[in-house]
Amino acid sequence: MILTTITPVYYPNWIGNRQVYVGTGTGPAVYNQTTGDIISVAFTPFFVDGVLGVAVTADLKYIGIPFPVTLGKGGSWALQWFNFIASAGATPAWTQLANNSTALASEQIQLSVLGGP
Repeated sequence: MILTTITPVYYPNWIGNRQVYVGTGTGPAVYNQTTGDIISVAFTPFFVDGVLGVAVTADLKYIGIPFPVTLGKGGSWALQWFNFIASAGATPAWTQLANNSTALASEQIQLSVLGGP
């Protein structure tokens, strides 16, 4: 997932030596449970130190939960994607998408990350 800036904000906002970046992105064409959907920012150089909150698609079908792939300053982050299953008589639950099962390339999210150069 590549987050692109929300216009007209062209650059991230500084907070001390770090920046908060809010951007939009689309899900992967092919989802992989093991690696997740790697998050990157279309503003370079920008390293993601943390992800603020979860990502919910605009149509409310899917949720992306961020997790650190590597820890520390400038580590990498990814999203694991889930959909909501509510079958008759069963307890509703969030279920992780299976590998290669759902194309998320048309699903849009908005996400905030903390990081910087």
